[in-house]
Amino acid sequence: MQDKSYELRRPGGEINPGRVFNAPGVVLALCLITILFFAFIVFSPDRTARAVGIAGAVFPDRFMAGAEANGGVLRWLSPLTGHMFLHAGIAHLGFNMLWLLALGTPTARRMGADNALKSFSAFAAAGLFMTFYLLSGAVGALAFVATHTASSIPMIGASGGVSGLLGAVVRFAFNRTTLFGPEKAKMSPLFSPVVLTWTALIVVMNILIGVFGGSLAGGGGGIAWEAHLGGYFFGLLAYPLFERLARAFG
Repeated sequence: MQDKSYELRRPGGEINPGRVFNAPGVVLALCLITILFFAFIVFSPDRTARAVGIAGAVFPDRFMAGAEANGGVLRWLSPLTGHMFLHAGIAHLGFNMLWLLALGTPTARRMGADNALKSFSAFAAAGLFMTFYLLSGAVGALAFVATHTASSIPMIGASGGVSGLLGAVVRFAFNRTTLFGPEKAKMSPLFSPVVLTWTALIVVMNILIGVFGGSLAGGGGGIAWEAHLGGYFFGLLAYPLFERLARAFG
């Protein structure tokens, strides 16, 4: 069979040979790190996998106990982002990574995070994108904790961060004045009809998941829809600030 090379054109016309996934490097890096974490746990001895899972997962009752009960501030706060790199199974992992690629690519590209190793401005934008993603997951985790303060059931998965990216996309991807035009889409106001409509739809869908979802998630656990909404609203509100910061470096 003949080997094939891939040529993908950037929006500006520059050819980028050899890339199968036409996504910014920071998005691919987040996917790769998450997949490697999953592989590490799968192939680790049970004792090691359990220790990593306990250290990284968000346990609401343990978090509510505070820093001293958790052995220090770092061990107390680290699960707020550490849980994003843990998944209950291959289906859980694959679903989140597909959405990370789908939603992270336009968001990172709009922030100017493409080719992060070739310029300082792109590197700074990639750092801001990663910060935005991790903070979305952390806020999602806090929303889960706030609604399950006495629960000892752990929460894991990247869906809070992915939901933050969804909030970002809702702010810029559905502006009807630019959606089909060649110019860059303008930011939709927070209380614009398109943002309100999408937000209402996302809230209703997540509430339905909470009511009827049961054990649809892998591993017999429930779906942390509260984390979805926490991450989504953080992304919806905070994304314009992160975009302005990214442009300030450009």
